[in-house]
Amino acid sequence: MGTIKIGKLIYAAISLVIYLSVVNCYGAEGKYKDFYEKGKKESAAKNADGAISNYSKAIEINPKFGEAYNNRGVAYLWKKEFYLAIADFNQAIKLDPKDGKPYNNRAIVYAYLGEINKAREDLHKAKSLGIAVNPEFLKYLDSYPPIPEPIFHKPAPHPSKAPKQK
Repeated sequence: MGTIKIGKLIYAAISLVIYLSVVNCYGAEGKYKDFYEKGKKESAAKNADGAISNYSKAIEINPKFGEAYNNRGVAYLWKKEFYLAIADFNQAIKLDPKDGKPYNNRAIVYAYLGEINKAREDLHKAKSLGIAVNPEFLKYLDSYPPIPEPIFHKPAPHPSKAPKQK
């Protein structure tokens, strides 16, 4: 008799855990979207911190929510925290490489940082993905000649492969 009661108790506990997991999962679905919507409402340069906070909460609940990364990147851009913005745009692109918005936004950051080649590439990529890019911005970037890779950042050849001195 005792083993039947223990079995029923274990069954009830497992059922309760499964039920709570399902309810919590559906609750989280709505919550991350609520935080995302709150972030959108606060989306202005003067409310950047509030937007970042809400987008971060949405991302914490759903780390695969690319739009929240993109929008948080824009909020970081307003605060001129360019490297945090780039990191968020990179994550948004990783999650959805066919979304052109993060490419467009990352191009803006790269232009601020003077990385014209990267900005140009991203803007053309955004345009190829159907984003209506600012034609003046595209013209501005295309007016710059390609910038060669800096030679000072290349590693020196291994001593065994270096040319022999005579």
